[in-house]
Amino acid sequence: MTPTRSHYPVRVTDPSTPEAIDPVAQGGETTASRRSKRAAGGEPASNRNRRQLILIGSVVAVLVVVALALLLTQRLGGQMEPLTIETTTVTVPPPTPAEPAIERDTSTALLAALPDAVIGWSVSDQVESAMMTELSALEGWQLTYSGRDTAVVLQVGQWPEAEEATAAAAGLVGEATATDQGEVLVAGAPVGTFTTFEVDGVERTVWTNATVVLVAEGPIGTTSTFYDAFPL
Repeated sequence: MTPTRSHYPVRVTDPSTPEAIDPVAQGGETTASRRSKRAAGGEPASNRNRRQLILIGSVVAVLVVVALALLLTQRLGGQMEPLTIETTTVTVPPPTPAEPAIERDTSTALLAALPDAVIGWSVSDQVESAMMTELSALEGWQLTYSGRDTAVVLQVGQWPEAEEATAAAAGLVGEATATDQGEVLVAGAPVGTFTTFEVDGVERTVWTNATVVLVAEGPIGTTSTFYDAFPL
């Protein structure tokens, strides 16, 4: 409210008329003087009461929140219990071959050690390996492992000594740039090495296990998976 200033009329004394009574001079109060005092003395009482109620309500709300926090802390032994989130682990079964493995020759110890299936691939063909024969292996075999959409061809051969197998594997890798390589571990102990590389858009993984050399060939990304799951 804009403060107002009271104006009083100027008294002119006329001896012929009785003197007018000034209510202010007599201790009285006019409407204009009340407005002036209210403007100078602050806000209306209704506004002051509303502010006081808001302030009191805020203080009470804060006290209630503090009391609830103290009560919860005491009930929980002074510590807030951690939020527990239950999780569910879904295990997806490994892929299975589209077709069962063929009946094949397992008359030698090497052939008998070769699996009929490797995750989603199963043996669909088995013949002697010309590659391993040319490398002077004691015996060599070529097995085709077929899956739903891809096939991996495995060449496997065995030598009398581990050093000969290592040399044969090194010759098969040659100067190729490895995309992955490392040790072959059996029960935590190294028994050979593996190397994965690409040749003309085809992936190969060559690895040794003591006196045995294995070469897996297939589409890029398949032979490393095949090697990881192969038991030999």
